[in-house]
Amino acid sequence: MEITKTKTLVTLAMLSALGALLNLIEIPYPLAPWLMIDLAEVVVLVAFLMHGFKGGLIVSVAKFFVSLVIKGPVGPFGIGQITALIGSLTILGFYMLFDKAFKHKYLPAIIATMLCFATVMVVINYLFVTPTYLSQKFTWYTQLPYTLDINAFNEYFNMNLPSLGFLGWLGPYGEAIFIIYFPFNLLKGLVTGFFYRVLRPVIVKNFIKQA
Repeated sequence: MEITKTKTLVTLAMLSALGALLNLIEIPYPLAPWLMIDLAEVVVLVAFLMHGFKGGLIVSVAKFFVSLVIKGPVGPFGIGQITALIGSLTILGFYMLFDKAFKHKYLPAIIATMLCFATVMVVINYLFVTPTYLSQKFTWYTQLPYTLDINAFNEYFNMNLPSLGFLGWLGPYGEAIFIIYFPFNLLKGLVTGFFYRVLRPVIVKNFIKQA
């Protein structure tokens, strides 16, 4: 029993370190170059596969603290790391839910997970993440001192994203946040899901069956 616990702790520590390392390898998102795609969430899914929800939770939280130590706080109050932690926990929670709901069928589970992940990231960016980055202090969306739309973001960040008329019901600010963050996070989620799918049979064959 003691050997099993020690082996689990060592495995989770290694996964946490790997997640922090992958967090440093970033690819700029072409449509909004300040946004970066990384594969750190693959490790969270691997931890879930190997050790269940508790394993994924430990790795998510450990990765958060390791990132703070290595990078220092990203944005005011470490809002970058806080956003990443929310993203990790969102993927972990929804994948656990959908993996069970779809009876361990990978494709529908991962697609549903990443759609929910992208939606949650839009919501938190709308409410406080983007206002906090722009104001350089914790700011709720109702406290922004100016009006924002996609044209303002294009000018501020030197982008050329189009306005989408069918999103008008979200309002100018909501439309801008959706246009910027939903495709980015969906792409990041699906890339994460792809690499997890590649690793999954290897993990099952070499680690799960031997446990």
